[in-house]
Amino acid sequence: LGDEFSIHGDGDEDALFTYSMHALPDDMGSNIGTSMLLAAWNAAVYVAQIDDDRVNQVLRSADYLEAAEAVLQRHGGLWFQDESFVVTRD
Repeated sequence: LGDEFSIHGDGDEDALFTYSMHALPDDMGSNIGTSMLLAAWNAAVYVAQIDDDRVNQVLRSADYLEAAEAVLQRHGGLWFQDESFVVTRD
């Protein structure tokens, strides 16, 4: 950002938040539905800001769905911790 912008944030207690992807109990069973896997994959790719070339390379096989399912099974869901702040123009 240029000098004409300021970044304002609260302390960690107020600025940090958790985004949790919830699923119905049946969705977290032994066979997670494709829509849940795609939603988890898309959320992870977006939050991690993975570049399009790397994403497109992985999408050529179904391995990414298996990886997403393994992570969801292992951790019982998907969540991200993030921080909020405000950018103002001076």
